[in-house]
Amino acid sequence: MKLVYKFYDVENYQAISDEVYNYVVNHTEILKPRVPVFFNDVDVLHMLKHVPILTAFLYQRSLTPKQIAVVVVMPGATTTLHVDTIDPYVRLLWPVRNCAGARTKFYDVPREYLELEHNSLGSSNIYYNIIQQKDWPPLGEVEITQPVVFDASVAHAVYPALDATEPRITFTIGFDRDLPISKSVKAWFGFNR
Repeated sequence: MKLVYKFYDVENYQAISDEVYNYVVNHTEILKPRVPVFFNDVDVLHMLKHVPILTAFLYQRSLTPKQIAVVVVMPGATTTLHVDTIDPYVRLLWPVRNCAGARTKFYDVPREYLELEHNSLGSSNIYYNIIQQKDWPPLGEVEITQPVVFDASVAHAVYPALDATEPRITFTIGFDRDLPISKSVKAWFGFNR
């Protein structure tokens, strides 16, 4: 079976999560709308300036982010199976708040069933919807209880916790697409310090 995700051990991940949450609340408008947007690109330099513990973590590992986005899933949200990109693109996904019980599920969907979409709320984010609903073969699922690296080119959907009363908040970091760690989850093995 294809390796589509892997837990990434980070000793102080909760401290980073707390600082990212403070950044989202105090330096963005992400949680201000009545129904927040699912995928929210943030300015990388602005976020790193206000989240120094994340900056230190990345610097210690010689990681330079090209993209950071905050993902907000409301309680009871309708799940949308999608693919972020056609080419393999492994990103880091990090829990921020209310991730217990929520699942990210991965499915084997052939490329011919993908249709390009643009975020309707003005974001530059593009993604691919699945044009036919069927019981696609599952490739696995993960509860984001710690940072995870995952291949965003694999069809996936977020399922909120059934008892959720607050939004599930994560953030994702993408790196230079030419790096081995951006092309394969396996490249992250032995990468931890």
